[in-house]
Amino acid sequence: MRWVRRLLVLAVFVGLFWAIWHFAKENATVVAVSYVFGVFEAQVWQALLAAFAAGFAIAAVGWSLFGVRSKMVQRRYKKAVGGLEAEIHQLRNLPLAPESDLPEPGASAASGAGASSVERGA
Repeated sequence: MRWVRRLLVLAVFVGLFWAIWHFAKENATVVAVSYVFGVFEAQVWQALLAAFAAGFAIAAVGWSLFGVRSKMVQRRYKKAVGGLEAEIHQLRNLPLAPESDLPEPGASAASGAGASSVERGA
């Protein structure tokens, strides 16, 4: 199965190479290309290749700026999540009742319940 995949990749590569070679041979006419900084002469296929490369470079710069901005936002959110997780950890470690309401270690549960009911009634 691996040899079939390699054969298909080789066939696609050869076909693409032939298409590019045929395109370059058919478009060998020299043209004058005018751009911002001046004029130069090149074959049609070279001018098309240069235009494709320039477009690709501009798109790559835009995509990389988008990626950098996304990474910065991701880092900011990770910091915020870390702070919130630390706050949750601190809140989990807080006692549920103030220390003054907690029964004494030696006192029985009945005396603690009675004292609280007397306080309520008064």
